[in-house]
Amino acid sequence: MKPARMTLLTLTGTALIWSAAGMAQDKLPKGLSRLTPEAVTERIEVTDDPLESYIIVSTKDAWARGRPIDGAHARDVHLRALVDRRSGTVQWQVWHELTYRGIIQDMTEVNYRAGGRLQKTDVLIAKRWYDDCPSVDAIQTACRKYARFVFELPGSVVEEIAADYSPGNRAPWRLRFSDGNEGMITSGLAPVEAAGLIEAVAKVRREHMASTN
Repeated sequence: MKPARMTLLTLTGTALIWSAAGMAQDKLPKGLSRLTPEAVTERIEVTDDPLESYIIVSTKDAWARGRPIDGAHARDVHLRALVDRRSGTVQWQVWHELTYRGIIQDMTEVNYRAGGRLQKTDVLIAKRWYDDCPSVDAIQTACRKYARFVFELPGSVVEEIAADYSPGNRAPWRLRFSDGNEGMITSGLAPVEAAGLIEAVAKVRREHMASTN
């Protein structure tokens, strides 16, 4: 009876672990959900390098804390907007900085829903590397594993994400990375970040256009 009981407890514990992992991408952290678009806008990082053809507007500092997602641990998830200096047009990007165990292949595409339909886009940047290795001769499993994945979204989709914002809402706008086979990572964006970024970009464009006229 005792072995059977131990097996049952083990299975129950495993189920709880999988349940927690599955819920990780279903709820945003409470602190993040308590932010307002105005608070995000105040924390926006603007990089205006005169030697670059665009101005970078980023939510990186809006919520500088990691969180578990399905398939990895997100060290940082944020949005970036690249504002063209001449035309004022904007490229909208989603950045993921991850740590993970096991094997993660380079993610090649992203699935998400927008306009009531399933959409797919390519990953623009896919990079994996090792760090914090104990010695030169250490095997890779002893090292900390990192990954960076970046993709673009149309402005209309960023507006749709922002429209989902409501005070205290912990439901993320979900997305899924895929390596084209069976490997996948499911994550989510905070609508409040999209709302705050849109306002910050509008401000940057107004100020930049005013300074160039």
